[in-house]
Formats: sequence, C-alpha cells, structure tokens
Amino acid sequence: MFLLRIQMPDRSGALGQVATAIGSVGADIHLVEVIEKASPETVVDDFLLQLSPDTLPEDLVSACLQLDGVKVLWLSHYPDNYGIELDLAIASEIGENRERALETLVERVPQVFHAQWAAVVGLKEQKVLIGTENAPQLGPGQIAALEPFTVEHFSEMSDAWLPGWGVIALAVIPAGPDRLLVTARHGGPDFLESELYRLHHLVRLTKGSARVSAASTAVTDQRQA
Repeated sequence: MFLLRIQMPDRSGALGQVATAIGSVGADIHLVEVIEKASPETVVDDFLLQLSPDTLPEDLVSACLQLDGVKVLWLSHYPDNYGIELDLAIASEIGENRERALETLVERVPQVFHAQWAAVVGLKEQKVLIGTENAPQLGPGQIAALEPFTVEHFSEMSDAWLPGWGVIALAVIPAGPDRLLVTARHGGPDFLESELYRLHHLVRLTKGSARVSAASTAVTDQRQA
C-alpha cells in the first residue's frame, strides 16, 4: 500500500484526471481524502492506493506530473493493516466511552492521520504515559524539544532527537494540564495546518475526561520496560 499526497487545481474535473492518471499505471485507489485547501486555486488530497506488481513508484509520479497544475508532494509506503477511520468515527467512539477518551484518541490517531505512532506525554512525569505499540520512550531531553507546550504546532526532528530513527515529522497538541498529544511520521510528510486543527478539535472532545488512568499508565510502562 502507498500513500500519495498531491496538490492539484481546485476545479471541476481535476480529481477525475488525477484518478485516471493513477489508474493508467495500474494503481488501484482505496481512499481519497481532501486534506487542505492550499490556496484559493489549489487543494491537497491524500490517495491511499495499491500498485500492481509490475508498476514502479516512479511511473506513478511521472503519470501525475504530466497533468497541468499537479504537484506530487509525497509518496511513501503505508502499512497494509492500518484501518481508515474518519474524525466523526473517533468522536463517536470517544463519546461512547468517556473514561477512555484520551486512550481511544491515541489508538486512532495514527490510522486517521497516516502516522507511525502517537503518544500522550506527561510533562510533570517526564515520560510517555500512553502510547501506541511502536511509540518510543521519551526522556527529558526529547520532551524538552517538544516546546512550546501550550500551543499546537508541527516540528521536524533530526536523527539526533531519537538516534537511529531518522528524520521525524511531529504534531504536538496540548491535551490537558501538563499533557501533550504527540504523533509522528517517519521521514514526513510534514503535518499541515488543517491537520493540526483537526487534532486540536479531537483533543478538545476528550477534555473533562482527559486523564490518564492508572491501568493505562501501567500497561505503557510494562511495554516500555
């Protein structure tokens, strides 16, 4: 599976032309998601797709770039076993289980935002309190690099932040008193302003229940031990 991010003209027929170009090289589109209106004339869309065995990624990029006004912003492998969830589905699940609101959000964020992992970081505790299975343990130095702590923002970390992990694009969202929601894409693409807004809105839905249960913390600590 591949994740393809494209900037294209915001006009009738543009999406159809891109879909036709993708299909012309033997790729099957599984999902199309509008990510951001980049300007009055352009939009950014994500395509989740499967390439045929005899199709090279370069063929896909070339086919798209032949279209007027189309830019390929990103192309990368995407885990086949990741489900696709909509923001509304997450909001519904949070509402149905307020006691696990923050835990639910952490579990779902990588699926919705095409990220590798997500975690809730405790600023007082100086460690990860909840994390997806492949979330790293973060020490005081890595946590300090997440500043500012009071406003949502995106950042690009070099390999020096987590040696051996490569360049990492991060989104950092305040998630309650002394809590941060952090989600990461290894190698990119960078998070867009519209994605930060969506994350901020989802975090707000957990407020009032944005606490970390002792059981959740214990599970995370055992996994990271």
